Amino acid sequence: MLKRKQNLLLFFLTMWCIALPAQETTKQQHTFSFHTGYGNMLRGTAGLTNSSKSYERSLSEGISWDAQYYYRPVDVVGVGFLYSGFSSQGSHEEGSDHLYTHYFAPQAGIYCLRTKCFFIRLDAGIGILSYRNYSKVFDKSRRVTATSFATNAGLNATLKITRQWNIEADIQYVASNIHKIYPRYHNETTTVKFRNDPLSVSRLNLSAGVSFNF
Repeated sequence: MLKRKQNLLLFFLTMWCIALPAQETTKQQHTFSFHTGYGNMLRGTAGLTNSSKSYERSLSEGISWDAQYYYRPVDVVGVGFLYSGFSSQGSHEEGSDHLYTHYFAPQAGIYCLRTKCFFIRLDAGIGILSYRNYSKVFDKSRRVTATSFATNAGLNATLKITRQWNIEADIQYVASNIHKIYPRYHNETTTVKFRNDPLSVSRLNLSAGVSFNF
């Protein structure tokens, strides 16, 4: 019974795609998209209020989201902008941490495996990453800030639902190492440098969302 339903669903999707008219790129060159999903700092993270590996590992997993704009002057190439965010939080007996990263970058994409209703895009860009940790130590507020250059690479799969609306799946890797952070505690800001072992905030995002063409 389940296999029959799957075959029927595949049949309707196939017929829908066949019936969907081809898009003229000269009429719909712009795309806005939004995705949300799972993020993982694969190398772990440091600079927390607790240095245990298990705690660092738990703070490495969290929620990711992004917004993207693309201008597509020709069929196979697009240029645009990416904003990618990440959040995770945790606590222990002596305190807590709430991490945020915000990444902004121009990026370019190559469109491949294109059909009337489906395509895959390869993305790459370089930009700036902002790191924030709003934490507490023995109920006293502590804030850590930092910025760094970063790069991104990704793969996007898009399925057309209507002439303007699409659903998307997105895999994205943002690579960045921080060599200097600025903790603020007891109303004093200090500088901590990571000379030989920089703070890794590189992460892998697995997400899904929608996009709009015009």
